[in-house]
Amino acid sequence: MDYYLDIRLLPDADFSPPVLMNALYAKLHRVLVTQQRTDIGVSFPGYDLAPESQGGTPCAPSLGLTLRLHGTAAALDNLMARRWLTGFADHAITGNILPVPASTSHIRVLRRQVKSCPARERDRLMRRKNLSLEEACRCIPDSKAKRLDLPFLTVDSSSTGQRFRLFIQQLSAAKIVEGSFNAYGLSPSATLPQW
Repeated sequence: MDYYLDIRLLPDADFSPPVLMNALYAKLHRVLVTQQRTDIGVSFPGYDLAPESQGGTPCAPSLGLTLRLHGTAAALDNLMARRWLTGFADHAITGNILPVPASTSHIRVLRRQVKSCPARERDRLMRRKNLSLEEACRCIPDSKAKRLDLPFLTVDSSSTGQRFRLFIQQLSAAKIVEGSFNAYGLSPSATLPQW
């Protein structure tokens, strides 16, 4: 993970930054699945849990406007040779593959999930334990729903085809951990440089 490449979204009158980031990330996910890559990680330099509007009002957590790809120079070069950004030139600027600066901190970029839908949990419980809806509601009331206050992407899974919210958490890491990345460029343990 000694090289990186930034893809920065451009202002667009027709599409909001989250819509463009979703589309960009979907393209990345498809090429990572197609190439079966585990050596490309992603981070979001503009990641902000509490951004402010120009009026000082807090806004929803944001991934920012830049998607940063991490890998070796060869891995990034091979990925970009697939021309997976075709059709996105009007919406983003793609930087060059550059070495990571000498002095950086490290982060983990991972997916976070919680049980946010009690109805789904109740359905599962009813099937497994053969309970009535009333019994399942007593076991799993609506108050058990959990929510994440993290930025997210709306993506379609290449394996299941299901659309879901992919909540992203970026955490500081005390030490460098080598590892592989999934088809979303995320890892629960491997670290990435941050600057």
